[in-house]
Amino acid sequence: MDMPSRAHRLRVRRSASRAAVVDSATVVLALAIFAGGFAVRRSLSNSVDADEMVPIALLALRFGRRGGLAGALAAVTLTGAWELGHQDAAVTVVGYLSRGIAFVVLGVLLGAFVDKRRRLEAEVLRYFDASLDLLATADGSGRFLRVNPAWEASLGYTREELCSRPFIEFVHPDDRRATLAEHARLLDGSRDTVRFRNRYRAADGSERWLEWNSHASTCDGLIHSAARDITIQVEAEEQLADSAKLLETKVAERTRELNDARAETLRRLARAGEYRDDQTFQHTERVGAAAAEIAAQLGLGSEQVELMREAAPLHDIGKLAVPDGILLKPGALTDDELEMMQGHAEAGRRLLSGSRSPVLQMASVIAASHHERWDGSGYPMGLSGQAIPLVGRVVAVADVYDALTHDRPYKPAWPAERAIAEIKRTAGSHFDPRVVAAFLDTREPVRTPSPQHSVQAGEHPLVLTAGAA
Repeated sequence: MDMPSRAHRLRVRRSASRAAVVDSATVVLALAIFAGGFAVRRSLSNSVDADEMVPIALLALRFGRRGGLAGALAAVTLTGAWELGHQDAAVTVVGYLSRGIAFVVLGVLLGAFVDKRRRLEAEVLRYFDASLDLLATADGSGRFLRVNPAWEASLGYTREELCSRPFIEFVHPDDRRATLAEHARLLDGSRDTVRFRNRYRAADGSERWLEWNSHASTCDGLIHSAARDITIQVEAEEQLADSAKLLETKVAERTRELNDARAETLRRLARAGEYRDDQTFQHTERVGAAAAEIAAQLGLGSEQVELMREAAPLHDIGKLAVPDGILLKPGALTDDELEMMQGHAEAGRRLLSGSRSPVLQMASVIAASHHERWDGSGYPMGLSGQAIPLVGRVVAVADVYDALTHDRPYKPAWPAERAIAEIKRTAGSHFDPRVVAAFLDTREPVRTPSPQHSVQAGEHPLVLTAGAA
């Protein structure tokens, strides 16, 4: 520890000198009261007079139990001597003893109380000086009246420097407004300060973060505070926050990479389904884009629209189970061949089912239902109307339109106008009329979706009947 400063030693010597003067004055005053009491006494009684009580109390308050006991003994001695010197003083032995006992009890008890109080004060002062927390007392004008040595250890200012100027001058400029506001709330008694943080400027120009707990005393109007230097904690919190941001950034980047990888995997899987009958590998992507446009026109949420964009290209993944001789046959199919071709819907459902991925779950529903017809004449389940999942109804329109407008082994491409006319004609039989209307809106200049195109209340894109599940 640092040796006491010269100024501190000087303060100690001055305090000791003042204490000696006060001690002497107390003794003189007590003797004077004793003398005055005996000088004016005219009669004697067996009751305890205040003449002796006052100097006993005075000595006890100043010197503690030893002073109180000494005062009591002096009072007993002087009282006995006075009474022996006055033959007319009618006093009994019992009266004299009772008076002496009262003197001793008063001196000892009051002195013991004073000694205990002083020990507590000494312990508080020792804690004040030895505490690692920054303890301070400030007045309403914003000046420190007393600070403990921890301030000098933390900020580098002496106690005299800290108490010579308003404390706000030591606060970082960016924190002064909040500090003054907190000080005002303390003074008006609205609440105590708990864990208030601000920055103080140290003597070397650095910044120190302090965390405060403060209370304004109603009896003396002073503010009693305890602060803790939390600079290391704040720096650690900032480093942790920076690390959290960096980690968040890395997680976001990794998530994007995983999403991109997943999307790429799904695209390649969709292309695998079309590998043998679409050498351009664009049919699946066109169906996904068209289905997403229709879904958006119907009023589906953005998340559902994006799922549709990724899931719709897998609608014909079941074609992997169809032999080349059937899949690539340029002419009409026999009944057996047609049954095998239609089996790709159920094959696709089985291939994609059982996954916890929302994309694959939607893709499974699409694979199973995109060949169902509004009038119930489709396959594989023969569903009709709204019993067909909405995503299946949407992909049905997108798939047929793309198939009609592009070359296939069994037919040449149709002009867009002819394909659109065919879809219009079969609305209400092959296709959901609302889905067709939404599709037509995507083929024309941008228009506000009509109310009749929106998803009906309670209708979920993936609703399936028990049989289809």
